[in-house]
Amino acid sequence: MYVRAKRTSSVVGVPQGGDPPLRREGESLPEGYIMRRHRILAWVVLWALAFPSFGLRSGRSAGQGAPVPIRGLQDEVRVVRDQFGIPHIFARNDHDVYFMMGYVQAQDRFFQMDFLRRVASGTLAELFGRGPNDAVLAQDIQLRVLGLRRAAEASLPVLSAEAQAVLQAFADGVNAFLRDNPLPPEYTALELTKAAIPAWTPVDSIVIGKLLAFQLSFGLDDIDFTVRLAAYQQAGQTLGFDGTKLFFEDVFRSAPFDPSVSIPEALTARGASRAAGSAPTFAWSRQVEDITRWVHPETIRAAREYLQQIAEMPFLRQALGRTTAPQGSNWWIVSGAKTDTGFPMLANDPHLGLDTPAIFYEMHLVVEGPNPMNVMGVSFAGTPVIVLGRNERIAWGATTNPMDVTDVYEERVIVDISTQLPIAAIFRDRRRPIVAIPQVFRANQPGNGTTDDLTVIPPGTLPSGVSVPPVALVIPERNNAPIIRVVKADLLDFRVLSVQYTGFGPTRELDTFLIWHRAKNLDDFKRGLQYFDFGSQNWAYMDVDGNIAYFTSGELPLREDLEEGMVDGLPPFFIRNGAGALFRQDGSIERIVKNEWMPLQNRQPGQAVPFEVLPFEEMPQVVNPPLGFIVNANNDPIGTTLDNDPLNQRRRTGRGILYLNPGYNIGARMGRIVRLIQRELDPAQGGDGRISLEDMQRFQANVQMLDAEVFVPYIRRAFENARQSGAPAPLAALAQEARVAEAVDRLTRWDFSAPTGIPEGYDAADVNGQRQPPASEEIAASVAATIYSLWRARIIANTIDATLARVGLAAYRPSGTLAVVAVRNLLDNFSRTQGRGASGLNFFDAPGVDLSPEIERDILILKSLQEALDRLASDEFRAAFNNSTNQEDYRWGKLHRLVLRHRLGDPFNIPPAGGFAHLASTLQGVAVDGGFEVVDASGHDARAEGLNAFMFSSGPARRFLGEVRPDGLRALQVIPGGQSGILGHPHYASQLGLWLTNDYHPLWFTPEEVERNKAFEQVFRPGT
Repeated sequence: MYVRAKRTSSVVGVPQGGDPPLRREGESLPEGYIMRRHRILAWVVLWALAFPSFGLRSGRSAGQGAPVPIRGLQDEVRVVRDQFGIPHIFARNDHDVYFMMGYVQAQDRFFQMDFLRRVASGTLAELFGRGPNDAVLAQDIQLRVLGLRRAAEASLPVLSAEAQAVLQAFADGVNAFLRDNPLPPEYTALELTKAAIPAWTPVDSIVIGKLLAFQLSFGLDDIDFTVRLAAYQQAGQTLGFDGTKLFFEDVFRSAPFDPSVSIPEALTARGASRAAGSAPTFAWSRQVEDITRWVHPETIRAAREYLQQIAEMPFLRQALGRTTAPQGSNWWIVSGAKTDTGFPMLANDPHLGLDTPAIFYEMHLVVEGPNPMNVMGVSFAGTPVIVLGRNERIAWGATTNPMDVTDVYEERVIVDISTQLPIAAIFRDRRRPIVAIPQVFRANQPGNGTTDDLTVIPPGTLPSGVSVPPVALVIPERNNAPIIRVVKADLLDFRVLSVQYTGFGPTRELDTFLIWHRAKNLDDFKRGLQYFDFGSQNWAYMDVDGNIAYFTSGELPLREDLEEGMVDGLPPFFIRNGAGALFRQDGSIERIVKNEWMPLQNRQPGQAVPFEVLPFEEMPQVVNPPLGFIVNANNDPIGTTLDNDPLNQRRRTGRGILYLNPGYNIGARMGRIVRLIQRELDPAQGGDGRISLEDMQRFQANVQMLDAEVFVPYIRRAFENARQSGAPAPLAALAQEARVAEAVDRLTRWDFSAPTGIPEGYDAADVNGQRQPPASEEIAASVAATIYSLWRARIIANTIDATLARVGLAAYRPSGTLAVVAVRNLLDNFSRTQGRGASGLNFFDAPGVDLSPEIERDILILKSLQEALDRLASDEFRAAFNNSTNQEDYRWGKLHRLVLRHRLGDPFNIPPAGGFAHLASTLQGVAVDGGFEVVDASGHDARAEGLNAFMFSSGPARRFLGEVRPDGLRALQVIPGGQSGILGHPHYASQLGLWLTNDYHPLWFTPEEVERNKAFEQVFRPGT
């Protein structure tokens, strides 16, 4: 890949300005909805005057504030802010360090903290109001139904005494700040005063943790897959193709785009084997050939309506992870045997929403005394732990592991005739009680000029169509499974959908991080893992003793049918039978169905979920692998899906099926990282045989598209075939177009990277946010990235989407990422299948011609390129390219843009805040390098073909590089924005320039480093 060399090796510099976030529908409030801009800006000035200590100075000249007395402290605490506003808290006991942790988080991020606790608790309307078409209230209703707040309340008493004390100290610190200081500026816009803001409680911190883990692990693909498979089967029965194979083998494939795995030797080492021996893949699929045998048609209809409902709710639509563009993360660890210094190195970049304030908050906690602690990294605002970071001896990072810990059930229920509410679920010949939990919903009325004007919303159906329930219904025996949808309101056959999930009961994740704060070695780290109960993660670990390791955490429930080595009815990634039986018309049992989670018999160490779970030793993990490095990018860790069947591997014990998940990330980022490491370690490929920290930084900034590396050769070969003597006229005509020939030449010479190609763009080659004019090679790569990205959308449209539309399934197409996987599968197997899927459908049916399959394939490949060029010169892209047909004008940075959005929109967005400006009045956001499924995550929908469709809103929420030495750790980090959530504060966006150009700041850790880089210091003392 061409990389313009950075002008300096400096890690830290003075960053430049950047740009704002466009709202996604339903995620934030419309501009002007609740805002009077002049009032907000005036309040920002007053806020700054009220907090002179917030005006943190840069450079070596440090400020010193007068000692501040605070009621609740036990001893003196010193808070040092460094040049980036990061608080380093020095205390003499645990209570005070966590008390001040709460205090400084509230000082910098209280509105964000309040927002998160309200989202999780289902009370956001009390802050924002009901929202347009009652959208905010509708989301509150769904989150109350799911019950994260109930789960948080149940979790508090099961936490260790230490954790409970930490939570209380943190809450006391938050409340101390609120008691003595004004609210942030957002509350002026919302017309709320302190009287309307509840005091912070330990449950508030727990529920924020629950929400974040929920977003990373809760899945409703069971519903989505059921609805889609039913549609595919119905279309197949009507038109004479195999709808089941169309779903499983052609379109919704479990197999990834790239087959790289984290532990290549895992399947053999674990003793796993195919559950069916030599039986063909999908031996279980015969049972699903008629999905309506297992799920009532009315249930499927209700499920479809439920999907439409939650699609507009930002905190729930992420649960449809396989059918929308999933968020992800990267990490890789290299052992000292493979590094230039001889010490282990770790890179980690979790990919989360790119909002303002940033999702992570950087902190350093130091306790001096008989039980010392020294830990630094990032926390989530509102929580009292370092979730990713380092202490004096270890460092850790994480990516999400999408283990299947959610099952949706079709339940048959008994209804109370007087209330019309379900009171029990029928399970075979007995009843499972259903508990009704009363709910009261309130909403703020911002904009009416009255402060603290919260009103109760009575139960019933609103004019918007939103139904406000009087109660939430749960089935306690299913780990407090909520009833999420009424299916059939017929008292003789009443059905509902329930969802069973590992996170709906009491769990103890907080104890994990408190152990890690003081962990000294691998055993301590593993001891902490046993308390990470839900929100499954892939953990990277390294320590000063030279160890590197990978562990999977989160309790994975065992299903009773899979434990017997078979699939009973539908697999776990579809709606399952909650009644435990199929019933005849007369109500008698036709046959037993085994779809339940196994009852608890063998409790694992630290286990929270009251069901059988996969033992820790059977979870993917490896310590000090002989390969010398470990990589994870949300990919299949051990290869259970590589053959496209996630249900044909045996557990190590041989008793049941090893089922982890129906599918993972498509593997493009994983594949690229592995290639980069292997190349650097191989002198034959130009590497020097060792990995340096600079190499790690370069890998983390890589923006080469792996799918382009796979598909561009197909474009080139199609063009060569079109130029052959005797090529049919429809194909030859495409190659004769000069613009098509030029585009093919550009793609052929391309290295698959995606720089911006414009002076205004931010690229990894730039330094510390200081932009430089692009080199000619960058411009060429930028143009190729633009052309290819439009071609990708058109080839999907002309193959996958066109084929589904021909059979009436346009509304049930796969996500863009799955479509890319499907296209590769079809092209790679073309010589055998001639473009026909396992379903029998022809995916390369070129309209208007009747030629050989190979010719029609090449026509569609080149026609897609022709259409991409037409599109780029069209009015759709006028704002970027002015209808130009000169391909040199098609610079990627005009399309690939980023905005960092605030929940209240302007003037809080970046830009206009933070000193960053829009690329143009008609091109919102900053131009940034990156693209679809690149390592430096900045992806968009693979179907993108509109002016703003290539913008991205998720990416590295924290970039970290670390090296562990016997005398300590060297670490670098950056977040996308700044420490402060206060508009106008110097650290509102002080790291964004560094982040945009893939630079970092050091994690100043030792007392000497902190003192040298001190910008401001404040002493706090016990007060009365």
